Amino acid sequence: MGKLTGRALMRAVPATQWRVESREWRVRANLACFRALVVFAVIVISLVCGGSALAADAEFRLEIDNLNLQKGVSSNLVVSLANAQGAEVIRIAGIENFDVLSQNSSTSINIINGASSFKENRQYTIIPKTTGQFSLIATVKYNGAIYETNTLQVTVSEGSSSGGNAESDLFVKTNLSKPEAYLGEKLLVTYELYTRYNIENCGFTDYTALDGIIAKDVPTEQLKNEFVYLDGVRYAKYEVKQLILDPIKAGAHIIPSFNMQVDVITDNSYGSVFGGFFSSSQPVYLQTEEQELTIKPLPQAEKPQDFSGIVGQLRLEGSFSREEVDYGDSLLLTVTVYGNCNLDSLKKILITSPPGFTVYETQKNTTESAANNQYYAQKDYEIILVPDKTGAIEIAPIEISYFDPISEKYLQAKIAGTTINVLGEMPLVQSSAGAGQAISLEAVKIDQVNYTEANDDYFTVRLNKQVLYKALIGLAALLVVAALLIWLLIKRKRQDLVMKSLYRQLLAAQDINEIYNIFGEMIKHRYSLSIKASPQNTVLSSLPQPDVATRTADIMDYMESGGEKDCSCLKDKVKGVYHII
Repeated sequence: MGKLTGRALMRAVPATQWRVESREWRVRANLACFRALVVFAVIVISLVCGGSALAADAEFRLEIDNLNLQKGVSSNLVVSLANAQGAEVIRIAGIENFDVLSQNSSTSINIINGASSFKENRQYTIIPKTTGQFSLIATVKYNGAIYETNTLQVTVSEGSSSGGNAESDLFVKTNLSKPEAYLGEKLLVTYELYTRYNIENCGFTDYTALDGIIAKDVPTEQLKNEFVYLDGVRYAKYEVKQLILDPIKAGAHIIPSFNMQVDVITDNSYGSVFGGFFSSSQPVYLQTEEQELTIKPLPQAEKPQDFSGIVGQLRLEGSFSREEVDYGDSLLLTVTVYGNCNLDSLKKILITSPPGFTVYETQKNTTESAANNQYYAQKDYEIILVPDKTGAIEIAPIEISYFDPISEKYLQAKIAGTTINVLGEMPLVQSSAGAGQAISLEAVKIDQVNYTEANDDYFTVRLNKQVLYKALIGLAALLVVAALLIWLLIKRKRQDLVMKSLYRQLLAAQDINEIYNIFGEMIKHRYSLSIKASPQNTVLSSLPQPDVATRTADIMDYMESGGEKDCSCLKDKVKGVYHII
């Protein structure tokens, strides 16, 4: 693996989002080319050697990258089957202490001096479930006999991410803004990747919703990437994911550990020869730390009756556009509410209008962001005040109650009051009762009577306006229905040929993974959404049809659950979604 350089950081920074399809295409192309070269070499060598071959004895070995593993970091376990075509790995004792993230196999044939040797490697990407010492040994069945490999003694220790030191070249840290909070506060959890390698992609593979907590992703453009030093060692730090947490109930909560895949760019001699086309990457799996979060209920003692529901450190700023205005004109009050507090419950600044004014209030802007691993929110309001009378009108201070978790007290944020001078005089209506006295006016409606000259050459038709309006509305509705029917007929004739093709592939599929892949292609074709590269909450919020979103989430849960899966059951689930979309 190549160590990270400044130029490599620029290359890797935009790649923190998952690009599975492009990577799979390149890996498949590399693998196909490599296999073609191997087959060609085997054919040529066999012809040169006259086709003679002496088979060597069968050999079975168990190998691992490192006998000293860290919790939360993956490793590659390999069962090597030499000169044993058709051998079957029955089981690996001790592997139940590890999560198996992926499996694959590779084969190779060597011909030396006319003697051929065959080798097959069964590779397992594993990640420890817990710390301790474990023994691993594989059992192999070959030609009706049972064999055992060598035994590996593996030691698993706590990961270096908890200490934040430079013990590993690749690790992930989980930073929670605070371990304790009050109900109503919003918090941040940040997942940071530290690496000394060049990386191509990174992302979560199994992120799910949090129980009892509403989680919202911070936009990727707000995530930071930078160089840092740990114990004098230079690392590239990527903020892979950042979540805004809004607990909905008090008590103890667990933020579980999640699996993350990092594609580390590996050194490849073919890359320099063919301009990088054959460059490859190796997946490395990391596991985030489990975090405990305690949410405390708000104290009921001294809780004000006008409590706004805001929890956090609130700041309130406001200013009047002017303090002197002509009658019939208006003035503007601009208000900014901000701080590391939850502003979701703040809908209006003025609950009631100040005496002597008519009020028109508008919320102009709402922002949420993260700074120094702390949640920050801001809302901007514009309030138009129209005087109802002249003279000096006093506006009382504007107060918003909130709970400060630092002092653990209910406080008030204030905008100072002021006095507005309304110039001019209110208009009065003159009457015979006396000058300057206002009188009420009664509106009188006079129906106009129209007389038309009779003419025997014409028919005169009088239609009620309400009847005419209803008739026109009915005619317009019929035209809309007719246009909709025509559109549906045209759409029926232009059925989606791609979806029909995918459906035919679904009916013919016999493998559970193939069925799920076809379903993913259906969703991607119709909604431009990849269910493999997106967490379940993103899928639920991105699919426009609630029924489709619910059924898709059910299929994802079915595939992620343990145990054996039935192809016909999965097909029925996918068919249900297909008939809707």
